Amino acid sequence: MRRSVSAGSSRRDLSRRATEAEWMDSVPVSPEDFAACLADLETVNRLTRATAPTLAFLDRLTAGWPDGAELRLVDAGSGQGEMLRAIHGWAVRRGLRPRLVGVDLNPQSALAARAATPGAMAISWVTADILDYRPATAPHAITSALFTHHLEDGALVRFLRWMEETASDGWFVNDLHRHAFAYYGFQLLSAVAGWHRFVRHDGPLSVARAFVREDWERLLAQAGIGRAEIGWHLPFRLCVTRLKGAA
Repeated sequence: MRRSVSAGSSRRDLSRRATEAEWMDSVPVSPEDFAACLADLETVNRLTRATAPTLAFLDRLTAGWPDGAELRLVDAGSGQGEMLRAIHGWAVRRGLRPRLVGVDLNPQSALAARAATPGAMAISWVTADILDYRPATAPHAITSALFTHHLEDGALVRFLRWMEETASDGWFVNDLHRHAFAYYGFQLLSAVAGWHRFVRHDGPLSVARAFVREDWERLLAQAGIGRAEIGWHLPFRLCVTRLKGAA
């Protein structure tokens, strides 16, 4: 029988995805505490250059698009919205007209995102289960960052199919590589940095719930998606790219 190992344990079986729930998904918390946790997560993402793979995907997606073209994009599991704010800034610099939507199941996420986002940015915040979300107009692209590891395999296969059916031009999954260095290294870094208790608990568990290439190959096959790229990005990001115009 496989022994259960807690997120804070010194030993962890990383041969398969962990199944324990992260505190952010299961423990009630005040809006103030939630906002403090999201602020520390934003610091983590900034230090680990979390936006770089997603912006590189968008460079590829929009190659050849004319100045002034509209970019309709949905971000799944948008949290406090730092990814969408980065995408908005990138799109403006690129000469595009961003029309961005962040979808998150937790209503506190939309509150935190609105508070952190300048009103001039063309970003809407929706509280919904992403699998139930039906945009009135098909987005060109769907992105997610550090979202898919929260899903069990069955829901993740449905999410892959939903993106494939919903996005007109392509989609991108930006998530973690399940690896011992990332798992134990984050434990040390978060303890030294003194980040929010949820970040210290959930960060290593996020790595344990994350993926290796074989996981993505299996999940994509189950979803019936044959033309997707799986790529590694520094530091310990394992991302999936689907460009519908690609041969």
